[in-house]
Amino acid sequence: MRSKKDLNKIEATLLERKKKLEEELTYLHNEKIDDGQVQDPGDQALSALLENLKSSLQDNELNEYRMILTALEQIQKGTYGTCSDCQQEIPEKRLESYPNVARCVVCQEIIEESLFGKSKINYL
Repeated sequence: MRSKKDLNKIEATLLERKKKLEEELTYLHNEKIDDGQVQDPGDQALSALLENLKSSLQDNELNEYRMILTALEQIQKGTYGTCSDCQQEIPEKRLESYPNVARCVVCQEIIEESLFGKSKINYL
C-alpha cells in the first residue's frame, strides 16, 4: 500500500501533466496548417503531411490524457497502482517512472507481444 504522502506527490505530478496536455491539445486544435491560399502539388503534399503529423501528435497526447484521468480516478478510489489485467500491485519504481501506467511489466509485455511480436523494450 502506498503512503498518503506518496499518493499526494503522484497526484500532483499527474495533475501538472494533465494541465500541460490540456494546453497542448488546445493549441493543436486551434493551430491552422493550411492558410487557405491556392497551393501547388508540393505545397498540398506538405500540408497533408503536416496535418497527419498533427493528428498523430493529438492522438498520442489524447491517449496520455485519458490514462492520466484514469490514474487520478484510481487514486480517488484507492485502487491506484494495481495492474488492470492481473490485479497485482505495480512495482513502485515503475510507477515513479510512469505514474499513469495501467499494467505491470509482465502484463504490458504480453500485450505488446500480442500486438507487435517479441518486445525488445526493457521496462522497469
